[in-house]
Amino acid sequence: MAAGKGREENLTARDLDLLRDLYKYRYLSVTQIQRLHFPSLQTAYRRIRALVSLGCIEGFTAPHIPEHIYYLEKAGAELVARFLGISLPELKWRKLDREPKDYYFLRHFLGINDFRILLSRGCDEEEIRLLGFIPEYFGAKGISGDVAKYIREVVCDVSNKAERINHTPDAVFALEKRAVPALFFLEIDRGTEVVGREDKGVLKCVRFYLSLLAAGQYQRYQADFDCQAFKGFRALIVTTGETRVANIRQAITSLPIPVKAKQFIWLTHTDRLQSAGIFQPIWLSGDEHDSAVYRIG
Repeated sequence: MAAGKGREENLTARDLDLLRDLYKYRYLSVTQIQRLHFPSLQTAYRRIRALVSLGCIEGFTAPHIPEHIYYLEKAGAELVARFLGISLPELKWRKLDREPKDYYFLRHFLGINDFRILLSRGCDEEEIRLLGFIPEYFGAKGISGDVAKYIREVVCDVSNKAERINHTPDAVFALEKRAVPALFFLEIDRGTEVVGREDKGVLKCVRFYLSLLAAGQYQRYQADFDCQAFKGFRALIVTTGETRVANIRQAITSLPIPVKAKQFIWLTHTDRLQSAGIFQPIWLSGDEHDSAVYRIG
């Protein structure tokens, strides 16, 4: 306890916010930490070094990723639990077994966190309430060590009840404006998934969401976000560029499904998202004949 109090005396309120964010986001790059909490990279590096020396966080590098990535260590988790008024087991923090090195996994993971950071900042600016954000890795770890992902869904294909489609979104989140909740599913597409086949890749993902919408299974998230029933949802696809957006829209348009169903899929690309922000008119529907540009909120 004395050692823990000693660590607290060396920490600022901003440090504790950083620790809470590392608990929430799991992995953050230096740039992401700076965007969340510091006016400059120099200041971010100085406080990161202090937190590493206190045993609160640790960093690692991975091939082809040019900056360090940080995660919460036990000392930091203990501080987060204490300031939340709960025990460490209640926090459900798990010690990292090994530092991930897979480039595609990490780039995808950091892409989800980039979106989440923009979302949190945008909500503050737009006076939209973020009811919650559930990332794909959230779940319970079993005896075998495998994690049962909480947002993994299995649905009956709306066009073929004998076929079941399973999928885990990259994230699920809900927003509230003027007391009206809205549900969103997030897909970060890094351009590696096949586009033109209905049985795999992007179009399988679209078929999954269409079937989820028809089945109404998405209403289970009312309990998670403590809100009234949703009127529907939007599936957001953030991809690599304008050409990829156009190719995906063309593929979705070719699916033999109602036009209205295609319009609950919204797409944009990373550069537009980063430059304009999530709540600006940057979203195109999955119907390539729909010329409207949409905005969230």
